[in-house]
Amino acid sequence: MNYKTVGIMVCLSIFVLSLSIPASAEWKTGVSKDEMTGEKTCFTRSPGAQPTKPMGFPYGDIMAWLWIASDGQKEWVYIEFTDSPNLVDTELKDGYNLINTRIKWDDNLENTTLIQKWGANGLHFSDGSQAISKIAQSGTVLLELDWFSEGRIYFKFSLTGSTAAINEMRSNCSKE
Repeated sequence: MNYKTVGIMVCLSIFVLSLSIPASAEWKTGVSKDEMTGEKTCFTRSPGAQPTKPMGFPYGDIMAWLWIASDGQKEWVYIEFTDSPNLVDTELKDGYNLINTRIKWDDNLENTTLIQKWGANGLHFSDGSQAISKIAQSGTVLLELDWFSEGRIYFKFSLTGSTAAINEMRSNCSKE
């Protein structure tokens, strides 16, 4: 093989590999409208994240997404899972659980409180505005959860592109 042939093969390989990068590796934004009331909710969500280490049955296919949503007046942030997280070491309340856990924004380790309505697939941040600010200022976030029969499980989310996505979400909500 000559250098020209090798160069062409390398270029083709890079091209084929670039086609295989999933489109879901970006933040997505959208708007939903309540058909009954006409009220709209604007949202953005992160690329999907799997646990940093595989979990056993029945949790082996769990995925998570970081969502930010707005009704044009208030904003909230939560983590949605493909199935209801089965967490331990939570504080039982009336209709929901409080989850006191650790979270790492880039290299900054903090404690945070999440809220899970009984049976829900999502965990809401107790302080959404602070979480949104940290999402916009960070490159990654690592969330620790104490999962039933699995121990401490970690989900790492890419926050690359989150600031632009949050701005687009807000712009969508300010449009009439």
